[in-house]
Amino acid sequence: MIYKIPTHWLQLTYRKARLLVSILGVASAAILMFVQLGFRDGLFETSISIHKHLKADLVLLHSKTEYFEGMKEFPLRFLYLVSSIDGVESVSPFYYSEGNFKNPENAKTKPITVYAFTPEKPVFNLPEVNQQLNVLTKAKTVLFDRLSRSEYGPISLEFLGREFLTTELSNRRIRIGGLFSLGSGVLASDGTLIMSDLNYSKILDKPLEKVHMGLLQLEPGIEPESVVQKLSLQIPENLKLMTLEKFMEEEKKYWIRSTPIGFIFNAGTVIGCFFGGIIVYQILYTQISDNLYVYAIFKAVGYSNHYLVTTVMKQSFLMCVMGYIPGFLTCLYLYNFIGGATRMPITMTLSRAGLVFFLTAAMCSFAGIISINKLRSANPADLFR
Repeated sequence: MIYKIPTHWLQLTYRKARLLVSILGVASAAILMFVQLGFRDGLFETSISIHKHLKADLVLLHSKTEYFEGMKEFPLRFLYLVSSIDGVESVSPFYYSEGNFKNPENAKTKPITVYAFTPEKPVFNLPEVNQQLNVLTKAKTVLFDRLSRSEYGPISLEFLGREFLTTELSNRRIRIGGLFSLGSGVLASDGTLIMSDLNYSKILDKPLEKVHMGLLQLEPGIEPESVVQKLSLQIPENLKLMTLEKFMEEEKKYWIRSTPIGFIFNAGTVIGCFFGGIIVYQILYTQISDNLYVYAIFKAVGYSNHYLVTTVMKQSFLMCVMGYIPGFLTCLYLYNFIGGATRMPITMTLSRAGLVFFLTAAMCSFAGIISINKLRSANPADLFR
């Protein structure tokens, strides 16, 4: 059986060096787009790193709260109000603040984030924290995030083999009685301490009557949205109730609106797409120019312009596929490497893979459409001159 090799494949693979350049060009553009979108989504994902570890179905916030680190205080008594509503299983107060942490090695101070709650009502789904609730009940004792930045000192190393490590927080002596892993990021805190509500009040001189967030857990089988609708009519106007997922969405939207991060990385994606399109256009244009007499022969023997245009567009699509695959595989490694080095939650997602493939295909198709103009100069009459 004789297999007919497609014309577009023969032309594309006739010069191996040119084909390699086109594959590298498309792959480089795909890698650049993957990296830009990965960094963008990874950075915004760090803004909800704490949200993901909260044990709640609904959150109660001050109405003027736009994002987590900008939470406004409201009276604790409102938590008692919502706790009596049918379907609400438990309500836990959550406190947030900042203090100046003293590096026990060099005595330098640096701001650190402080989270506090009532140990009898755990608010985190972090096993390390929940296993050390008895530590939090001790006076002036806190838990330290081992993934905090190095500027806070080698706390993890110093703590090994000890029952506690002594330092200061806002000029008050504290004891680090345990470690946990939460992590930081560009849009998250540099370091974190967790303590009980009583220690929070005594060490930072904060009133417990003012909370920053109420965490509501619902009874099994209760639809969160139905509770939101019911409670929204009963709570004061200066409060708002939403699902934890909605709060995470609002957090991301805030950072998208208030920072140029999204624009910067989106611009980088467009530049990568433009860069790859230029390479594909140059390859196709040169290929058409070198084979112009071949296209003239095709016209002379009766092939239509549609056939020639289809041949060029098929070449552009092959460039897209042959360049996208190595670009995709390379980014799987890059995502893993970058995530391990920066602890940024940057992973390959199906939606991002589909978006980059669409942009790569659009880039190659547009380059093919522009290069087709060169086919108009393929005149069969020139063969007889």
